[in-house]
Amino acid sequence: MMKKVMRLVRVQLWAVLGEMLSIGTKRNKKPKAIYIGIGLFVLLMSAISFLYSYMIGSGLAMFDSLEVLPPMFMSITCIVLLITTIFKIKGTVFGFRDYDMVMSMPISTGGIVASRLIILYSINMLFVAMLMLPMTLAYGILARPSALFYVFSVIAILFLPLIPIVIASVIGTIIAYVASKFRRSNLLNIILTMGILSIFISMSFAIDDDGEKLVTMSRNLTSQVYSLYPLAKLYTMAVVDQDLFAFVLFIAISAIAFFLYTILIKMVFKKLNTAILTGKTRADFKMGRIKTGSPLKALYLKELKRYFASTIYVTNTAFGIVMLTLAAISLFFVDTQTLFGPEIPANLRSGIGPSIISFCVMMCCTTMSSISMEGKNLWILKSLPVEPRIIYLAKILVNLTILAPALIDAVILGIALKADFLVILLMVLIAAACSVFVSFYGLIINLLLPNFNWTNEAIVVKQSASSMVTVFSSIGIVIIQFTLMMLMPNILVAYLGYVTVLVVLDVCLYWVILHYGKRRFFELI
Repeated sequence: MMKKVMRLVRVQLWAVLGEMLSIGTKRNKKPKAIYIGIGLFVLLMSAISFLYSYMIGSGLAMFDSLEVLPPMFMSITCIVLLITTIFKIKGTVFGFRDYDMVMSMPISTGGIVASRLIILYSINMLFVAMLMLPMTLAYGILARPSALFYVFSVIAILFLPLIPIVIASVIGTIIAYVASKFRRSNLLNIILTMGILSIFISMSFAIDDDGEKLVTMSRNLTSQVYSLYPLAKLYTMAVVDQDLFAFVLFIAISAIAFFLYTILIKMVFKKLNTAILTGKTRADFKMGRIKTGSPLKALYLKELKRYFASTIYVTNTAFGIVMLTLAAISLFFVDTQTLFGPEIPANLRSGIGPSIISFCVMMCCTTMSSISMEGKNLWILKSLPVEPRIIYLAKILVNLTILAPALIDAVILGIALKADFLVILLMVLIAAACSVFVSFYGLIINLLLPNFNWTNEAIVVKQSASSMVTVFSSIGIVIIQFTLMMLMPNILVAYLGYVTVLVVLDVCLYWVILHYGKRRFFELI
């Protein structure tokens, strides 16, 4: 039994990794690309985690509060795990695309459930290791604890994802199940997921700290997590204080909770998958009047319907605009003088607004996956009697539609920050230029790194080579923008120059789409 489970896990996990970094049709190079890509990604993220851990730990050590570092990183890791795992449940444990094929295999339901949970645990464990192991090393360098600290830390990291997986699975399953009972199940699923994530973001804005001292903020964060998640207190006692009883209790509670959850999932696995995959049918269909329109309009509406038909697609590419809207509105109820500190000049506070806009807009890119989302139906798109330019414009217009509220948010954010008219105008121009840039840029990256052999939409949207390159390089662009703001003596000149550069890049990227994109479209298979 266990041999069959592990064989199934190996096959499915390799399929996930293969889909994540699939590059075109060069299958003979795929294994090498997978190993190199994953290795570089893990090293980069681990190095960044260590750098941040060491910097934060050094600041805490100055106030004799270094013991706050492990629970603070544990809290952040659990929160991120909780949010991201909600997305992964549908498509990993429930409602996965190859459900019928997997259930037809000569393996019990319990074995299939175990294989899906092991895959979910493995993916989350990779993220936990990239954050927590570098933090452990940084803490060890700064605090010089006993060898028992490293033993307890490494073992505790193995059990750290279990409770967040259980909680997120319950939330994600409830959302998917409730949504499946309604005709507009995908829309309800999106609303429920966005609502829960918005609550998490709003709670983070509500943390009561003075915003001036790292120690105060860290202690506030950990104390609030202790009250909401008592297991974090056990983790601190086990790792920082080397309390053997707390260590054993932490492991026991995590393992028992996950074991009971596994039994529960096994009992409802078939029923929930049937409900989620079948959904609700419509019995009162009536033939309506057929409307005609231009090829661009028809393709745009098709792309828009395809976009909103995927909960994973929407929640991972539209949440940036939700964050921007929440941030803009929430600043009306926050004293910016207290938020940013009296030592920050008023013009610099105004300049922070465009950086927030750029970051949130750059995180909303539907085009980085829109070509890959065609999957095995790409031949249908290629057989249409329309130019590739029209197909590309339809996909770009979907992203611009999602980002349209950014123009209004820019005005609201500028008013909330008490910026003058010229700064607000620059915010709007930056929002527009960034929206066009990320739409063009994501499409070009997806043309370079397509993936048409996926079995799970989450792989294409979140973990493919195209999405990773687009997201991380976009963050780099925002960092360059913020650095420009800090170096330039005049913020208005800095942002006027940034807008000009973006406009020039937009024109260049559009030229690339018209020329390279046309040739590349017919090369795709």
